[in-house]
Formats: sequence, structure tokens, C-alpha cells
Amino acid sequence: MAKKLTAGVLQGKSYTETMKDLEFNGEMFELEIRALDNEEATKVQTPSNEGVYVKMKPGLKGKMTRNVDLNMKENFRGQQESNYLAVAYGTTDESITYEVVKSEFPRKLVKEIAERVKQISGISNPEEVKGFSEGEDTPSDEG
Repeated sequence: MAKKLTAGVLQGKSYTETMKDLEFNGEMFELEIRALDNEEATKVQTPSNEGVYVKMKPGLKGKMTRNVDLNMKENFRGQQESNYLAVAYGTTDESITYEVVKSEFPRKLVKEIAERVKQISGISNPEEVKGFSEGEDTPSDEG
């Protein structure tokens, strides 16, 4: 899957923005986030593929067919790990470490922050993921 070219990708780690209206315990918060560099982006993307097994087999007329096996439990854990890493790497506050994110941040907040960090880093395309999960054959070929 190709990365999305965004301001965050072009500016690298120097690109920051403030997420506003983050709700936690009935209060509203702001958090400064940044784009991930290539090494961090790779570390964030890797666990999100856990539990997904793609097998290619020859099909009719020489075309390859893909069979995808999905272990939901493994994939869920991988997605959570990916989100923890995205938040830990993608926040400018150095006190927000992986351990802090994993043990103290509520899941809803982790997911919201991680999605935005991934988006500005060019490693998330929600439309492709949605298309794939809805059973489209090749959602990335539509563009």
C-alpha cells in the first residue's frame, strides 16, 4: 500500500499540530502531536499486520488469486500495539512514553490520537481499510 503524501510526510518530524477537544474524564484537553519519521512509521505499521495471512495461488488463465486468513485475536492485539506505538512516538511531550500510553490512556483516546498521527505521517488510508473490510477485491486499485 502506498503512503499518502501529506505535509507531515514532507516536513518529517518537524511537522506538529495540536489536537483539540480530546475528552477524558469529562474534561477537554489539547495535545501536540507530530509526524513520524520513516523508522518510527515502520515500527508502527509492522504490528498492524499481525494475524493477517495472505496466500497467493495460481488461478484461471494464469491470474493469481489471493486467499486471506485473518486471526481476529492476533490482529486486534497487533492493531492495539500499533496504536500504542503511534501515540508514544507521535506526541511531543516526552513524558508520554509507551508504558504510560499502554497503562494509563483510555482505549478511545489512544485510538483517536493514533489515527491522527498515522494520517499526518502518511501511513493510514481509512478509505482503503474500509473498502478491504467491506469485501472489495482491490480497494487500492480504484484511484
